[in-house]
Amino acid sequence: MDEKQMKEKLKGMLTKERYRHSKGVAETAVRLAERWGADEKKAYIAGLLHDCAKNIPAKESIELCKKLGVKLGALELAAPSIIHAPLGAELVKMEFGVFDGEISDAIRYHTVARSSMTRLDDIIYLADMIEPMRDFAGVEELRELSQLDLDAAMAAAFKESLTHNIKKDIPVHPNTLIAWNERIMNTGKKGQNGYSKFDKNSRQGSIR
Repeated sequence: MDEKQMKEKLKGMLTKERYRHSKGVAETAVRLAERWGADEKKAYIAGLLHDCAKNIPAKESIELCKKLGVKLGALELAAPSIIHAPLGAELVKMEFGVFDGEISDAIRYHTVARSSMTRLDDIIYLADMIEPMRDFAGVEELRELSQLDLDAAMAAAFKESLTHNIKKDIPVHPNTLIAWNERIMNTGKKGQNGYSKFDKNSRQGSIR
C-alpha cells in the first residue's frame, strides 16, 4: 500500500481532528528522524499510523484484542484509552500491510513507553507530544529541547506524562516509570543542562 492509499484508508478510520493530528505527528517524526539519524520513511509511516485504532470504541477494542491475541493487563482494562497503542500495532499489519517490527513497536509503545526504547520509539513518542496541534504549558520549550538533546527531551516528556497522571489520579503504567528512570539517569550522566532548563517551566494538560 502506497502513501496515498494509506492516507485514504486512515481518513475512514479516524475523526477529522485525529487525522490532522496523525499527519502532524508524521511530519514532526520526519524532522526528528532527520535531526537524530533515524529512518525517515519508517518515522513517517509510524507517525501517520500511530493512532489508527484510536477511534475504535473501548468495548470493540477489547474484543479485537482478544481476537488478535493482544494481551491486556488490569491497568489497560482500567484505562481503555491506552488500548489503541497495542491494538494499532496489530492493525497496521492487517489494514495497511505494514509488517516492519520497528514500526509496529514504535506504535505499540507510543503511549506508555518501555525499557530500552529504540531511536524510532523515542521519535514517535516525542512527535506525538510536540506536533503542531499540541498546546500545553511548556510545549514550546519541549520542541526546542527536542532539537538539542534527545535524552533530555524524552526525560521531560516522561515527566510531563507522569505529572499529568498523578495530578488527575490516573494510574501510572510501570513501563513509563521504568522508561523515566532509565532516561533521567542517562541525562544526569551526560551532565547536560537541557533537562533542568525545561524543568523550570510549569506544564499541565492532557497530552496523550
